[in-house]
Amino acid sequence: MYKQFTTDILHLQNFRLTHQGERVQNGWILDVEPYPQTHICPLCFQCSTNHERGKRRVLRHAWVSTGENIYLRIPVHRQRCDDCGITWTVEWPGIPARSKVTAHFKKMIARKCNGHTFEAVAKEMGVPPSTVAHWFYEYAREALARPENYEAPTALCMDEFAHKKGHHYSVALMDAHTGHVWQTHPGKSREAIQEALKQYPFEAPNVVATDLVPGMVNTIQEIWPETALVADKFHVIQLFTKALDRARKLDQNYATNHKEIRHQRRLLMTKPEKLKPDEKEILQEWLKQNEDLKKQYEALQDFRSIYENENVQQAKAELEAWCRYYLTEGAGATKKIVKTILQWKDPILNYFRFRLTNAKLEGTNNLIKTLKRRSFGCPNLEKFDMR
Repeated sequence: MYKQFTTDILHLQNFRLTHQGERVQNGWILDVEPYPQTHICPLCFQCSTNHERGKRRVLRHAWVSTGENIYLRIPVHRQRCDDCGITWTVEWPGIPARSKVTAHFKKMIARKCNGHTFEAVAKEMGVPPSTVAHWFYEYAREALARPENYEAPTALCMDEFAHKKGHHYSVALMDAHTGHVWQTHPGKSREAIQEALKQYPFEAPNVVATDLVPGMVNTIQEIWPETALVADKFHVIQLFTKALDRARKLDQNYATNHKEIRHQRRLLMTKPEKLKPDEKEILQEWLKQNEDLKKQYEALQDFRSIYENENVQQAKAELEAWCRYYLTEGAGATKKIVKTILQWKDPILNYFRFRLTNAKLEGTNNLIKTLKRRSFGCPNLEKFDMR
């Protein structure tokens, strides 16, 4: 009973455990034997006989949570055909002909790479990083989630990310609720986005969150006309923060060193309730000296208050009132922002209907940047998308 249980756990369908194993310094060695079966000669297709030499191989098979390894001691099973006179070594599923590990161990390493770097897995398992990378890409596709086993996502996040900034890009489609990236497609042109949406493995979602890129939005409406669009809240606020940063650079109190620049950006772009009392005093004195900067700052805070509404009707009324006021009374940069917001009015208001942002996908993009930086670039685009 124990031997059969251990055999099932180790995923050895063609082998049986001969005894309870031998204790070694860093784990256990288990002796296994193949079940008796008939082997056919590959030339004459006649039955062959066993040509036993007594030779055995020790392969690393698994790693358990206690930090110990499980090794398999497997006989080198050779067969001989009396009619043809040829001799060959029998190959078993999951047991490579020339290797020191089993296929089960390679798959286990590939699974451990999910959420971890190759270097971290290599250090933990005592395997070279290049070998870990090779095994990962060999078995990664088998570990990918299959769309037929999941329900179609009702909400998606869509954004682009760079393989090499300024040269190679891809488009990513992520489930907004689970954070699972279901598809990546090379390119960011209109044709590439169309192809990506046509190859999407599920039916069209109810809503898609995206940034303020007209080409991407128009393409989504063309391919999925029934899908609602949500303008990402972060990118809408970014219109104001970029304008504030440009105004900051034109101010006479413009900082010159890195530390002061970060401090000034924090004062302007952080919500007032998150600033310290002394920071609020510094900010108020600064705004008194620059009327244009003050107008832009007040426009940002008034716009942020719109996102605090609970229902779309109230948000729509406040957004229209905000646009009417700052279209005439706002600073020059704010008036340009108002015109942009009026063009994106419906996607902005859809936020209050679906409460959806691109935050999860933007977080994934940060992980992608970290991956590129730690890998010193990824020249193979196919492997990069898989990773």
